[in-house]
Amino acid sequence: MKITASTKYFLFSLPILLLLSTAFVFALLPQWLGKELSYVVGFIFYDGFWCLFVPYIILGKDNFLSMFKEDTSLFRKENWWLVLLLFSTTAGALGMFFSHDIANTPLMLIAISIPVAIITGTCEEILWRGLYTKVFSKNVVSGLIYPAIGFAVWHLSPQLIYPAKMPGGMFAFAGLTFFLGLCYGLIAYKTGSCKWTAISHSLNGVLDFGGALAPAIFALIFSRAL
Repeated sequence: MKITASTKYFLFSLPILLLLSTAFVFALLPQWLGKELSYVVGFIFYDGFWCLFVPYIILGKDNFLSMFKEDTSLFRKENWWLVLLLFSTTAGALGMFFSHDIANTPLMLIAISIPVAIITGTCEEILWRGLYTKVFSKNVVSGLIYPAIGFAVWHLSPQLIYPAKMPGGMFAFAGLTFFLGLCYGLIAYKTGSCKWTAISHSLNGVLDFGGALAPAIFALIFSRAL
């Protein structure tokens, strides 16, 4: 796969362009569309344009699909620590699951959260792990650390509508996503694939009932905020 210098420069600027454009969408739209619809539209823009369209244009069809093919199998004896790292991310998500009032969570919200989590989790891994790992397969800074920073910084944008409800607020949440990005990045970098990180990311999203996105969709469908 031949990647031009201009493409690499674009990927270095991508986190900044993504942050500015998504922050503009999340900050501006609520004035006209309301919080819930603006939140959904913002994620459609993020997932559709930045996470799917941009990687597809850069890599082309064949290389785009190859992001899910492992160069090195994750489940090899010497990769036991990577497997442990992958499962540890889901163990952390279990804490989010039990923090919810499960007994009073509407079944339709749970049903909505499953496809929402799978779509969003997979799209994010395509961009932050798949694309960067593919282009910078031999550069740990550009292929692993830099996209982890971009992944963390991006999480500031949607919090312009729904700030994280945790000590430290939106910046603390972004910091947590940086460490998650490092874990996922290491797995993708070592295997040459975003397959397992996409599965884990999607599962974690399901355990969190789709974050704030699924409740926003639920509110739009049923005209009832949670």
